[in-house]
Amino acid sequence: MTSRWTSNANEATCLRLAGAPAPNDAVFHPEFTYPIFGDAETIYGYSDLHIRLSFASGRLTPALDVSYKAKNTTTAAKIDDVRATMLEYLPEDELVTQDELNELAAADARGGSESFRPHGERVATYHRKTKPKGCTSLGSLFSARARSSSEAQQREFDIFHATWDTPGFREWHARAQIFTLFFIEGASYIQSDENNWEFYTVFERVAGEKGDAYHFVGFTSLYRFWCWPGKTRLRLSQFLVLPPYQRQGHGAELYNTVFGCVLDDNDVCELTVEDPSEAFDGLRDTCDLARLTATGSRLSQAINDGHLRPPIDRAWSDMMRAEHKIAPRQWARMLEILALKHLDQTDAAELRAYRLQVKARLFRKNREVLLQLDKVQRLEKLHETFEAVVDEYAEMMGVDLADALLEAPVPNLDVNVPELPPMAKRAAAAVIEHGVDDEDEPRKVPRVQ
Repeated sequence: MTSRWTSNANEATCLRLAGAPAPNDAVFHPEFTYPIFGDAETIYGYSDLHIRLSFASGRLTPALDVSYKAKNTTTAAKIDDVRATMLEYLPEDELVTQDELNELAAADARGGSESFRPHGERVATYHRKTKPKGCTSLGSLFSARARSSSEAQQREFDIFHATWDTPGFREWHARAQIFTLFFIEGASYIQSDENNWEFYTVFERVAGEKGDAYHFVGFTSLYRFWCWPGKTRLRLSQFLVLPPYQRQGHGAELYNTVFGCVLDDNDVCELTVEDPSEAFDGLRDTCDLARLTATGSRLSQAINDGHLRPPIDRAWSDMMRAEHKIAPRQWARMLEILALKHLDQTDAAELRAYRLQVKARLFRKNREVLLQLDKVQRLEKLHETFEAVVDEYAEMMGVDLADALLEAPVPNLDVNVPELPPMAKRAAAAVIEHGVDDEDEPRKVPRVQ
């Protein structure tokens, strides 16, 4: 339905962090509003509709203002009650007027003992130079901690760890959680009565007239599962950096801090990720590769010792994965990426061993889908997926692929032999021997990738 009375909900919704340092106090728009206004993300009944949802930039006290030029009073169709719909997702008892919000944000920006303070324990501090949005290079993501806080034009950021038991955090989270609906596809509110949740929040720290003032940047939520025989597994569920702070390296700092805490926690055996987006996969790959190959790391030494020459020894791989606390699928990807970088592309046997190793993992991951295809289709789909995967790896690492690596197998067209191709048979045997890979990153729709 398109008419003067129909509004795009994403465009009509205007978000703002009142009191944040410029330009981070500018209006921005949500990426998604379908959890609130339906799959079409449209609102009917108004012309020139504006939904202004502002937050005090630290404590996130909200103010909601709905305005429009005209309302359709002649239609028989149902007109959306915008304010009532929004209030279903906001803590109504904490709403203030826009004037009250401006006063509250200004008071917090001055700092001092009565201003907002982030909840929980501060676990990391880092700095960023003031620079135009979008100018951060990948290299700078991992060098920020080495910079001096006394360097000119530095901005300071703190990361805090909290749980539901942290005083005041539950109430703060109730105000913050609407951002997950706006910016994380498929997100829903988490259950606050489940005690296993924990959180890491990021705030910019600015010197105010009376002391430090804090402004919300982003956060991540994690769930702690028991893992036999006496450990726990952390699953990262939601991960968000608000648009005014994106493309400045804050996501990498937050992820690296979480992983550093995981490595320091003897009770945690691994960090997994729930249904990661493509953008998060890229961030995760970059951070994990940088950490694993840092000068002096055990994996860096293992590369020099030839441990990544295919086929990679499974016992060695399992030992190293447990030490680095990386989920099985992500660990396999990291080893495949690094093995490709160090592959002797003039050695036909090594190329074939690498190709079979990657295809065996892809077969295990997509076994149910692939076994629904006939023998020829299965080979073609598996090789097509292999090419897409190694193309991604090559682009990531700046590697040129040898034609021999991408050589497709010749299908066996003998329909009287109802068996798996040799490579797939070996992969199936590995599944029987070692068990199906624990899928720590479930997709909503099974797909080969």
